Amino acid sequence: MTQHKAFYQMLDDLAVLFDVEKSLGGDAAAAALRSITSKSHLPLPKGHDLMPDVEQAALDIDPLPICEHIDQAMPLIDWHYSGLADGRIRPEIAKRMATAELIGPNGMIFHDTVRVGLFMQAANLDYVTREHAAEETFIMLCGEGLWSVNNGPLQKQTSGAYIHHPSMAPHVSVTDAHPFIAAWRWTGEIGYDKYTLTG
Repeated sequence: MTQHKAFYQMLDDLAVLFDVEKSLGGDAAAAALRSITSKSHLPLPKGHDLMPDVEQAALDIDPLPICEHIDQAMPLIDWHYSGLADGRIRPEIAKRMATAELIGPNGMIFHDTVRVGLFMQAANLDYVTREHAAEETFIMLCGEGLWSVNNGPLQKQTSGAYIHHPSMAPHVSVTDAHPFIAAWRWTGEIGYDKYTLTG
């Protein structure tokens, strides 16, 4: 499979995963992804592969089937260090996390009402407590991490786990010895202006 085909197959795979969420937000994310994959596929420029060692280490830990397409499409995925551009997240944290907005207002492919992307967090990192107006769900695709929602206890999450964050719910993700890659979606009020770090 070519990188280009793998990228759009990855979007189809994500739609199926968000279907499983069985929520209005998950349905909106799945519909947005299918509105793109049902059309002629746009050509994609070369992406930014920021943390290849972290990526490979995560992909080696209990990957879901979608990870094969993520790995094949990786040269096209437009990764960025999380939050580094505007300084909202401290560099020592930001440079050990990467985000790719696949579809959305700032995405590789434009969509005006939904953001869907991938997130990669290196091992031994505390991505401190944050909150935002958007409703969010993470789906663990490979690797493992610890998550807390609404100031609850940290709970281990592995491949296949769905972690839901209601609007303005404080949440935190922490890694120990292993990194992870997760899919995420934002629905509702999806502006980045209402994202704050509280930890």
